[in-house]
Parts: sequence; structure tokens; C-alpha cells
Amino acid sequence: MSALDQGRRDSASTTTPDPGESIVKAWPKVPEFHHAAAHKIFHYWSKLRINLTIQGLEPLEFLRQVDDADKALFSQDLEGNTTAEVPVSLVAKGIELIFENILRLPFVLRHLFTYGGLSNEACLNTFKRDLGTSVSPEFTPEFTLVFKNQRAEELLLQTVALKYLSVQRGDQGLSQKADLSFRYALRQILDMQAQQNSQALPFKFLFVIILLYLYGRPFHALGLLQSFESLIHNASPNSQEDREAKAQYEACLHQYFLLESDILSEIDGVPSQRLHNIAVALSHQTVTTPPNLFRTESTAPNRDDYQSYELQAHLQLRGYMNSVLDNLYTLNRAYCRPEDVATVVTDIARRLDLWYWTLPLDMRFPRHPSAFVLVAPSMSDLMDELRFRYYATMFLANRPVLYHVLYEKYENAVNWSNNDSPSQDPWVYESCHNCVQNAVMIVLLHARRHENGLRDHFESWCNLQHLIAAYAIILQVQSSPQMSILLHESGDPDKLLDVAEAVLEKGFNRPANVKETLGMLRHIRQNFQRNAPQTPSLGSGSATSPVYSVASHQSQHSIHSQH
Repeated sequence: MSALDQGRRDSASTTTPDPGESIVKAWPKVPEFHHAAAHKIFHYWSKLRINLTIQGLEPLEFLRQVDDADKALFSQDLEGNTTAEVPVSLVAKGIELIFENILRLPFVLRHLFTYGGLSNEACLNTFKRDLGTSVSPEFTPEFTLVFKNQRAEELLLQTVALKYLSVQRGDQGLSQKADLSFRYALRQILDMQAQQNSQALPFKFLFVIILLYLYGRPFHALGLLQSFESLIHNASPNSQEDREAKAQYEACLHQYFLLESDILSEIDGVPSQRLHNIAVALSHQTVTTPPNLFRTESTAPNRDDYQSYELQAHLQLRGYMNSVLDNLYTLNRAYCRPEDVATVVTDIARRLDLWYWTLPLDMRFPRHPSAFVLVAPSMSDLMDELRFRYYATMFLANRPVLYHVLYEKYENAVNWSNNDSPSQDPWVYESCHNCVQNAVMIVLLHARRHENGLRDHFESWCNLQHLIAAYAIILQVQSSPQMSILLHESGDPDKLLDVAEAVLEKGFNRPANVKETLGMLRHIRQNFQRNAPQTPSLGSGSATSPVYSVASHQSQHSIHSQH
């Protein structure tokens, strides 16, 4: 806290970057410390902090404390009602379904299965090796896999296959077998870490993805990811190796960059320097992506090359978010004033806008809540993660400006400034509007996926943290007599908050740290409702506020047709 307070005192003397110098650098890293993580809002935004009156709860520490206290996943007691065996045909069916529906998987998992060395054939061959050479190429349906006799590689693939199959069939028993399979894999984690050959990398990445997407354990995921940084570094292909080997190595770098950046956006840690340097060098001789990921000219590709472009788009948006963290959320930007960050916000906004308009027509997506609701029934879920990255980057880029407007009187008092709030430049309120609207978009996107059952069994813990932050911002803006107008065109704020709570509560896999955070959100909301003024009435609400939820819009055509 003292460090950020020092940042507040120093912010007036912070130099503004030269307008002619680009804010966005190629392959930007997450800074070693930043205060953008969702759980830090509950500490540094004082109106949230004073409404968080749960005794003994420290917002900056509770994530780690809850994670450390949650021993269920790592328990050595493997006895229970679930038998530690499964027919190999069931696992094969799960793998088959995964590859049949691969476009509905999260991008990092899809990228691993497509480019990272875990093709359909490679996954099946992992199990065929244990069945012996005398077995026919097809699986023997009667053959049973016994968890205690399986290798970690099999157990990891088995976990994903059974978890996916359990959701498709609505079978909780299969989900429990998947959990047990992963617990057996955890017993072999030291053996896996000892493997220092490049063939082990795909399974190491799968381990990290499972920890992050299935079980919401970011600290363990980051520790495991960074433990094999040296293996990736040493596995760099030489110039004589074939294109496929180089492409697979690039896939490793891309996955590492995305996973590490996503995790470090929400928990403290130090990013890899060596892999960052390799990635920068590789970007000039790349196999699968254009050489300059952050150029400003049109980069729209041929639609036949969608997968390559999707990768490029993910890297660009992740890079933009890293630039936001590095330029707006470090100590020297703590409690900054709008004029201190005008150049940064402008540069990021310009690049994001250009990124959007250079998308192929059929890949563009709604950027306003009302447009989202109108187009939601026909939207492809393939673009969900790119939409989310865009909304989250816009949300973060404008949040410091919104903070200043909401806390201006407090900041003036701390700095012994004139307590009379001067009128802000128009762009400041435009920035506040962008922050709030993208918070709403994050809620709506998660709500749509929740209502449609999309990828609910493979949901990034990091994305849920942005949903938590969006909830906190909407709650604060709702309680501000001056700024609540920013929510008028987004519908009933209470309905948005209810939807966000439902997503956080009812997902297929919700770790203890998310459940604990949901309890905090509800506690703060109740205190705000007791102490803060409500959003002014909009009359009937129906006519001027179409955004209730995607489901309600689809079922209430008659209401909208009257207007």
C-alpha cells in the first residue's frame, strides 16, 4: 500500500511518453509488478474496501490463502467411492469427441492439439503403446485402464477426455473419474518435471492447462509452467531442422507467452526473460505468423488462413494488454491523473480500433451492449475468446481514468489540491464510458456462454477474474450519482450483477478461490445497497434498456417489436 501511495505522490512528476514514440512494443512482457489484478481492486479502490467488512479477510492475501488451504485436489488419500479404473474405449470416445468438436475448445488447448504435438493420432497412440504390439490397431473395448498402473501422459489425456465426455453426457460419475485420474497424475509430477526432452513438452503444457482451465489453480499452474522454461529454451531448433519441428517450437513459445501473460495478469510473479528474447528474434523468421505482430497497417488475411490469423490476433491482443499493464498499472502510474495517461490511452485505443477494422467482415463482432444482444443468437462461439480479449483490454486501458473520476475528491484531499472538482475534458468521460461498456460486455459474453453451455467445462480461471473485476466496476458506477448515467443504456445494473453471480456460482468447475470471491462480491453488494444511492429510474425500463440477458432478449421479441 505504501508503494502505491508513493506512486500517487510521484504521479504528477511522471514524464509523459513522446507522442511520436509508439507505446506498443513487439512482444511486450507483463511487468514484474502491477496492480491490475481483480483481487487488488478490493484493496486499492477504497469504496470497495470499506464495504468489505468480513473480519480477518485481507484482499491482497486471500487468493493465496484460500489456494493453500484447499487440499482436496492434492490429497494423497485416493480411496473413495470412485473406482480408479476406466474402459479404454470410453477414453477413446472422449478423445474422438474432443477432436470432432475441437473448434469449441479454448484456444490454447486447441492450439496444443493442432500445432503443439498432441494430434488425434498422437493422443490415441499414447494409449496404444501400453496395450502391446499384439493388440489390433483398434482399441479392445473390454480393456480396462487401471490408474495406478498408468503413466502421467495417459492420465493427463484421460483427465481431459473424461471431463469433456462427462459434460457431453451429463454424467457426474465420469467427472469424478476425471478428477481422480488427475490426482493420480499429480503423484507423478516430479517424474514429469525430471523429463528434459522436447517430446515431454506437449504433456507439460497440457498439465498447466488442466490446472488453469479445469481446476482454477493459478499459483500451481505458473510454478509448473516456469519450471520447464529452461527446457523450452534449450529445445530451440537449429536451422537444419524441418519446417514441422520449427512450427511446433513456435507453438511452444506462443503457448508459453499466452499462458504466462494471462496468469501474471492476475497474480504476482516474474515473467521469463530468455523466452521473451527468443520470441522477439523468432518473430523476424517466423514459420506460422507474419513477422511483425504489432504493425499498424492492415493485416487482414485470406480467409483460408483463418487458423494462422486467429493465432496472430490472440498474440496481438495479449500484447496490447501487456502494454496496458506496463504503461498504466506500474508503481509510477499509481493513482495517475487522466492527463498523465492520455497519450497511452490514445495509442492503445487507436491500435485496438485499427485491429478491429482490419478483421475480415465476418469476423467482426459487436462492441456495444445493445448490438451484442441483437446479434447474440447468430454469433459463432469460435470468436468468443478473441471478443473477450478485446473487451478485457479496452476495460483495463480505460479503468485508471474511471478511477480518477470516481475518486477525484478523495485524491484531491490526499494531495492537498483544490477540493472543487474541475470539469474534465470530454475525452475523459468518453474513456469512462468505454471502461463501463466493456465491463458490461464481459458480463454479457460470459452470460451468453453460460446460458448456451459453451465451454463451461474448460473455462480459464484468468477470464473469470476479469468477470469479477467487471462486476466490481459496475457495482461502483451504479452507486455513483454522477457516473451511474453510464449504465443507462446497458439495462438494469442489478440484472447484470445477478447474471455475473450466476456465472460465478453455477459453472461446472469453480475452485474455492472463485467461490470465496463470489462471497466477497455479494457481501460488498449488500453493503452498497444499504449505504449507497440506487441508479435513477428509467421509467418502464423496457423501452430504453434492452440489455437484460441474452436469454430474455430472445424470449421477449414482442416487447422489442413495440419500440
